[in-house]
Amino acid sequence: MKLQTKITLVATISMLFLSMAFSLWNLSMTQRQIIDNILLYEAEQLQNDIRAFGKPSGDENAQSLLEKKYHAQSVFRSGLSRDAILYYDGEEIDNRCPYIFDIKNAETLSSQYQSDAIPEGSPVSVYLEELNGKRLLFLYESNGPIQLLHYRDVTEVFHSGRRLLYRGIAVAGILSVLLAALLMLTIRRILIPFYQLRDAANVIADGDYQRRVDRPGTDEIGQVSQSFNRMADRVEEHIHTLAEMNEKQRQLLGSLAHELKTPMTGIQGYAELLQRVELPTGKQSDCLHYIEEECKRLSRLSAKMLQLTELSDETVIEKTWQAVEGLFEQVRQITRFRLQEKKLRLEMDLEEGLRMECDRDLLLSFLTNLIDNACKASPDGAVIRLIGTGEGLFVRDEGCGIPEEEIRRVTEPFYMIDKSRSRKQGGAGLGLALCSQIARLHGGILDIQSVPGEGSRIGMRIAVAGFEEIPDCNRTGGKT
Repeated sequence: MKLQTKITLVATISMLFLSMAFSLWNLSMTQRQIIDNILLYEAEQLQNDIRAFGKPSGDENAQSLLEKKYHAQSVFRSGLSRDAILYYDGEEIDNRCPYIFDIKNAETLSSQYQSDAIPEGSPVSVYLEELNGKRLLFLYESNGPIQLLHYRDVTEVFHSGRRLLYRGIAVAGILSVLLAALLMLTIRRILIPFYQLRDAANVIADGDYQRRVDRPGTDEIGQVSQSFNRMADRVEEHIHTLAEMNEKQRQLLGSLAHELKTPMTGIQGYAELLQRVELPTGKQSDCLHYIEEECKRLSRLSAKMLQLTELSDETVIEKTWQAVEGLFEQVRQITRFRLQEKKLRLEMDLEEGLRMECDRDLLLSFLTNLIDNACKASPDGAVIRLIGTGEGLFVRDEGCGIPEEEIRRVTEPFYMIDKSRSRKQGGAGLGLALCSQIARLHGGILDIQSVPGEGSRIGMRIAVAGFEEIPDCNRTGGKT
C-alpha cells in the first residue's frame, strides 16, 4: 500500500470516528437537555395541580370515603393538566391518558429516571418507560391520600435524535469522502519531491551518477533534497576514485606481470641450461651469478610492491617526534655499503635541532629509496647530499637529471626513463612511487627539481615543526 493511501485512510477513518463520537455525545447531551426541560415544565405543572387539591380539612374525617373520592375527582376534572391520572390511596379513580400505571408496584416494576433537573429530596418521582416502541415519561407526587401522576410521550424526542444521528452519519460519510479526495490530491503534491528523489535514486542505481534533484527551498523537503545531492556527489566521487584505483591496480598488475616476465624467463633459461648442458666451471658460475642477481631483484621488487600496496590514501600512520639528525645518521649507516660500491660520498646539510613528527620506519624507507635512486643516477666519485631544512627533507645528486617532460610520470609505478639502464642496475620503477605515497601520508608532497646533465633534488616538502634545541646536536654537516 502506498504512503499516500495509508495517510489518507488513517486520516479519513480518524476523522470519521471522531466526528461520530462527537455527534453521539452531542446528541446524547442535547436529548437529555430536552428531556430535562420537559421534566422541569411537567414537575412545575404537577406541583401546581397537587396544590389545587388543598390541604385536608378537619371535617374530612366525618366524610365518607366515597365523598372524598368524589371531591377529589371533581377537583381533578375542574381544569387540571391533561394527560394525568388520579389515585386515591393507590386506587385509580380517574385517568386522562391511554395507559394504566400501577402506582402501588411502581417502584418494583420500574426504575426511577435520574436527572439533575429534579433536585435531590424533591417529592416528585420520575419514571421513563418504553412501551410498544414508545418512550413514556411519568411524574408522580402525592398529597396525603391523593396521588397524582402526569404522563408525557417523549418518543418524538428520541426519534428526532435518531434522525439527527443518521443525518450526521450521512454528512460525516460525505465529508469523509471529500476529505479523502482532498487529502489524496494534497499528499500527492506534497510527495512529488519524494517521487523525484526515488526516480533520481533509481537512475543513480542504474549507473548515471550525475543525476541530481532540483528542489530549492529551506523547508524539510528542500533540506532532504540538498542532503541527497550531497550524498550523490560523494557517491560519484567515490565511484570515480574506485574507478581510478581499479585502473591503477589493473595497470600495476599488468606492469608487474611484465616486470616479472623478463627475469623469470632468464632464470628459467639458465636453469634449464645448467640441467641439460655440461658447462665449464666459469660458465656455470656466470649462470648462477645471473640467477642470483635476478632473484635478488625479484626479492626487492616483491618487497617494494608489498609496501606500496599496503600504503593507501586511507592508511592511518602513527607519528612520533623524531630528531632528524638521528634519522640521517641511521640512513647513512644503512646506505654505507651501497655508496662504497660506487665510490660515492654522502654529505649531510642539516639545520640544528630539527625535529619532525613522522613514522620513523616509513621515513627511513623514503630516504633510502631516494639515495638508492641517486646512486643509480650518479657517476662514480660523485657527491650525494642529504638535506634537512624547515621546508622538508631532500636528497641532491650530481647525476644525469630528469627531462622536464618526464618529471610528472616518474612517480607512476614501474615507469622508468631509461629502462635498459634501470633494469641493469636492478631497478623496477617503484622507488619514487613509494616515496610519493609516503610523502602524502605525512601531509607533504614529493618535490622533484632536476636539470638534465646537472643533477636532481628530490624530497618531501612539508612544514617541519619543532625547532627545539637538542643536547649535543651541534653538528650541521658531515661526510662519508
